[in-house]
Amino acid sequence: MMKSIIKSKRYSTWAIGKISVLLYMIPILSTAVYGQDKRDLYTLQSDFVDLRFGVMMHFNMGTFTDEEWASPDHDPQKFNPTQLDCNQWADACLAAGMKYAILTTKHHDGFCLWDSKYTDYDVASSPYKKDIVREYVDAFRSRGIKPCLYFSIWDRHNGVENGGQEEEEFVMNQLTELLTNYGEIPQIIFDGWNWKMGHSRISYQRIYDHIKKLQPNCLVSEHNGNSNFQTDLIYYEGPKGVFPPGNNIFASQMALTMTNGWFWHTDSPKNVKSLDYTLDKLQRLEPLYCNFMLNVAPNRNGLFDKEVVDRLAEIGKRWKPNMSRLPLPTKPKTINNYILPAGIIASAGKAVTQPAPPANEGSPIAALLTQTNAEVMIDGCSDEIPDNGGFSAFQTYWKFEPNPSRYLILDLGISKDISKLYYLPARWLGYNGVVTKYRILTSIDGKNYKKINEGKWGKNTNLKILDFLSVKARYVKFEILESIDEAIISEIGVGN
Repeated sequence: MMKSIIKSKRYSTWAIGKISVLLYMIPILSTAVYGQDKRDLYTLQSDFVDLRFGVMMHFNMGTFTDEEWASPDHDPQKFNPTQLDCNQWADACLAAGMKYAILTTKHHDGFCLWDSKYTDYDVASSPYKKDIVREYVDAFRSRGIKPCLYFSIWDRHNGVENGGQEEEEFVMNQLTELLTNYGEIPQIIFDGWNWKMGHSRISYQRIYDHIKKLQPNCLVSEHNGNSNFQTDLIYYEGPKGVFPPGNNIFASQMALTMTNGWFWHTDSPKNVKSLDYTLDKLQRLEPLYCNFMLNVAPNRNGLFDKEVVDRLAEIGKRWKPNMSRLPLPTKPKTINNYILPAGIIASAGKAVTQPAPPANEGSPIAALLTQTNAEVMIDGCSDEIPDNGGFSAFQTYWKFEPNPSRYLILDLGISKDISKLYYLPARWLGYNGVVTKYRILTSIDGKNYKKINEGKWGKNTNLKILDFLSVKARYVKFEILESIDEAIISEIGVGN
């Protein structure tokens, strides 16, 4: 069960709270906040990669408990930054030449740096009391640095663990707070979602649409397996060995830590990385349309250590953006509206987890490791490339048996308009299993099918997105006509 969903001082029961939340959200969802004129995605992405250099700041309960992932039930009294000064943070980042910032508004333990209506586990229950998100956005915005937000969907204190309607509503409500109370937010980075519970257990499409209704120009990024699938910006988590490919053309960003962890530790001041460390990353990433985020962790007083401030000043004196870089290439086809199938039927084959499932007890995606049916192709979890150190160091896929008739049927539950299909090969396996010739048919009743497309794909492991004239269908049949060895599908779906 979820805990601390609504503060007792506001509502007496969860049932009353749900009604109140719905009433509270109705006027908010009618129009976007701040009268933003919606800009096209390519323009937003292009403007973003021109920022080049940003800061990520892990500052939360873990700062005070010496944990990278803080336990979810610490006493809020532990959180007590007696000298917190977001202006000091902003001045140091400005001196470094940073153009945008990310703050951990909530990490996996669930402690919120703002006074949330939906939990008591927040800064209002701490000795500090004041809204740190407000102090942060005001300080950075006043210096011309774009304030962005980090938000962990996975919330171990408030019971957001496995997905479901109540958990999804809780996430929606907290996002409404963050995206209506602090002015324009250019980007939000999610964590603990795709790799923890998957985009189907807490709906990617619903969360994405909610953000775009509130702030149409807010870019969505996520720890999602380092792909351009279900995200506006690819995020590469550097400490896990994940870097952009040398031919990257997608708007992206990569983060590395300035010291010995995401959060501050007592020996952090002695472990500040060299000037050349940062300059090297900026030089390598800039030609790849990949912004570099240097993670800087404020200390328990709520300040950047002197060693950090000095290093940031050195960076600013030595680094300047390369203004001769060509514009961001036009983004390939994408899907704006993903339709989650109700079920999937496939011709003979087997579900595979590759490599073998992690043995760690309590792995956050352990439930997926026992799947044996074709739904592994729509599990909503990251299957893009390996994450060399996280829980998602595997992928699931369906391997078809040799047969003249190889197919799968997506059941959308009810008839819907569709105009795109996406297919992701099992990229860990190279070309093995890649579908190179296909046929797509649709049906309303599951009996009478009409061909809508047939064609070929190149011998590569890229995410493949196919456009066709919009058609109303409940069932979508994907026939595999040719493949390299036995056909393998990691992810597949439809949308618009």
